[in-house]
Amino acid sequence: MPTNRYPEIAFGPAARARQESTGVTRPTETGEFALEGTDSALIRRADHFLLSSVTESGWPYVQHRGGPTGFVHVLTPTSLAWLEFRGNRQYVSVGNMDHDGRVCLLFVDYPTRARLKVFGHARVIEPDRDPDLIGRLRSMGERTYTGHVERAIVVDLVAADANCSKHITPRWDRAYIDDLTEVYRRQIDELREG
Repeated sequence: MPTNRYPEIAFGPAARARQESTGVTRPTETGEFALEGTDSALIRRADHFLLSSVTESGWPYVQHRGGPTGFVHVLTPTSLAWLEFRGNRQYVSVGNMDHDGRVCLLFVDYPTRARLKVFGHARVIEPDRDPDLIGRLRSMGERTYTGHVERAIVVDLVAADANCSKHITPRWDRAYIDDLTEVYRRQIDELREG
């Protein structure tokens, strides 16, 4: 199993110097890496994430990815995948991956104020190269996507970090609120009928 390279990826000499100047120390040890169950659950319930790739000029490039809940699949504790749909047709992220597969994905679960950064090496899979994978990824939670698929992206993970929830404003979607209030609506209906 790969080791968690997060300290190596995130804490270069300048970051460590800044940490030390403020009295903060961060771990330098790395252990075996695998997504924890709570991390996998957060990813599986995501309906969007931010994808950062590296341009050929060395700059970070951030792009939004979204779909129905369950569109990101946890294939193994060290790999993720999702389908790519037709977008703005600039192909910047995919082109970046063709050049340098290093990516970072940022998932935020607003109701629980949890966030997760995952780092890995992305591979672009064309539909005709692995139709079984494409078929598997079409299942998205309770939905099955039947539309046009441009490609799949598989990310072999090397690190993850679930850091603090400070400054994340909790947000809830309509379905979440409906689920929470359903029991009260039923009780009100029963009282009205009684």
